[in-house]
Amino acid sequence: MKMMMNKFSGCSLAGKTLLAVLITGAMVSGASAAALLNATARDAAPTIGWASQNGSTTGGAAATSDNISIVTNISEFTNALSAGTTAKIIQIKGTIDISGGTPYSNFADQKARSQILIPANTTIFGLGTDAKFINGSLIVDGTDGTNNVIIRNVYIQTPIDVEPHYESGDGWNAEWDAMNITNGAHHIWVDHVTISDGTFTDDMYTTKDGETYVQHDGALDIKRGSDYVTISNSLIDQHDKTMLIGHSDTNSAQDKGKLHVTLFNNVFNRVTERAPRVRYGSIHSFNNVFKGDAKDPVYRYLYSFGIGTSGSVLSEGNSFTIANLSASKACKVVKKFNGSIFSDNGSTFNGSAVDLSGCGFSAYTSKIPYTYTVQPMTDSLAQSITDKAGAGKL
Repeated sequence: MKMMMNKFSGCSLAGKTLLAVLITGAMVSGASAAALLNATARDAAPTIGWASQNGSTTGGAAATSDNISIVTNISEFTNALSAGTTAKIIQIKGTIDISGGTPYSNFADQKARSQILIPANTTIFGLGTDAKFINGSLIVDGTDGTNNVIIRNVYIQTPIDVEPHYESGDGWNAEWDAMNITNGAHHIWVDHVTISDGTFTDDMYTTKDGETYVQHDGALDIKRGSDYVTISNSLIDQHDKTMLIGHSDTNSAQDKGKLHVTLFNNVFNRVTERAPRVRYGSIHSFNNVFKGDAKDPVYRYLYSFGIGTSGSVLSEGNSFTIANLSASKACKVVKKFNGSIFSDNGSTFNGSAVDLSGCGFSAYTSKIPYTYTVQPMTDSLAQSITDKAGAGKL
C-alpha cells in the first residue's frame, strides 16, 4: 500500500481526481471536476445555425468551478441540476440509469421518475466514449423561461413505455421521447449526440388485443413554440418516429413564427420517418446523411422530410442512400402533409445527383440569416460525416 501511495503522490489534481472517479464512482465537483474539464465543454453553439441567432447559445460556459461536476448516477445528476439557472457544466461518466435501477411500475410512476428537466444555462457533456442515458428522457421545458442549453457527446437510448395507451383507429401508442424541447424553450444546441432504440428494437414488440404493442415514441421532438435550435454532428439510429417539429395542426398561435431549426452534419440511419416532420417551423437541413431500406424488415424507410401545415424545409447538399428505392421514386424522400414549401439544392440520391424540383412543392424563399457553406456532397463526404457523427467522436 505504501508503494501505491508513493506511486500516485506526484499526480496532478486532474490525475488524482480521475483515479478517484474510476475507483469510487463518486460524484466529483468544484475544483477537482474543473481540473478534468474537457477543453470543448465550454464551447458555445457555432455561428452556423439558428441557435446563434437573436442572441447566442452558451449553455454553462460561464460556470465557476463550484458549478462544474462529474456525475455517475441519477442521484448525482439530479443533484447537479438542482443548481437551477446558475451556469453549470455537468460531465457524464459512464451510464446514467434514470430509473435508478428500479423498474417503472405503471404510467404514473414512469411519468414521475423518468422525465428529467434540464434548467437554463446548462451544458451536459459526456466524458470519453461511453457516456450514456437509459430508461428516461431529457426534457428542455420553457414553461418557466428555460433557454440556453447545450447537450453534447452522450448516447440516449429511447425510453420504453411500460404502459402505452390505446387510441381507437390508431392502436397502441407510446408517450415518452428520448429528448423533448418544448413549451417555448429556446437557444438549444444538440451536438455529437446518439439516439437509438439500442437493445430494444421494434421487432421485439409483442401484441396485445390483437394489435402491435408499440412502446417507443419520438427520438427528439421540438414543439410548442420552441425556437432557435441547432442539431449537429449527431446520429439517430434504428427508430421509427424520429423527429417531430410542431406537434399539431391547430397550434398556430404558439408555433407560428417559431420553430427555427438547423440540422447539419447529422446521420439518420435506419429511421422510418420524420427526419423531420414539420408543422409551422422553418427548417434548414444541409450536409446530412440519410440511410435506409424501403424493404427493411424492422425499420422500413417511408420518407425523410414530412412537410406539414405551414411548415417549410430548405434541403442542401444532403445524401440519401435508400436501398430498394429506384431513382424514379426519389420524390419519396419528401412527403406532403398539408404543407407546400420545400426546396432542395445539390443533394444526391443513391450516389447520383438528384433533382427534387418536380416533387410538387413551392420553393423555399425565406432568407437564411447566418453565414454557412454547403460542402458538395460526394460519397467520401458522406462517409466522413458518418464517421464523425454521434457520441464518443469528440
